[in-house]
Amino acid sequence: MAASSFDINIGSEVQSRVAVNSSLGTFVSKSISAVIMVAGLATFIYMIYGGVQWVTSGGEKGKLEEARNRITNAILGLAIVAASWAIFRLIDYFFGIGITK
Repeated sequence: MAASSFDINIGSEVQSRVAVNSSLGTFVSKSISAVIMVAGLATFIYMIYGGVQWVTSGGEKGKLEEARNRITNAILGLAIVAASWAIFRLIDYFFGIGITK
């Protein structure tokens, strides 16, 4: 009987390690998804703010340039977030980490 309880203890330890690894992967995956959603929402708000600034500039060159720069920066930020997500997916695929599953 001592041998079977030993086998059960080893099995439960392995199962707990697998559970920890899968919960860590789930946490990382959900965290990255949340960061990407927040970045997308921030980009949207930043672009709306730049558009409102453009409309209310009244034709002044300085304000118009500031609004254009704000919209350009929002688009560049969104491109950086999209590129970082793509790099993350590539790393996950090539190394077989399996975090995004």
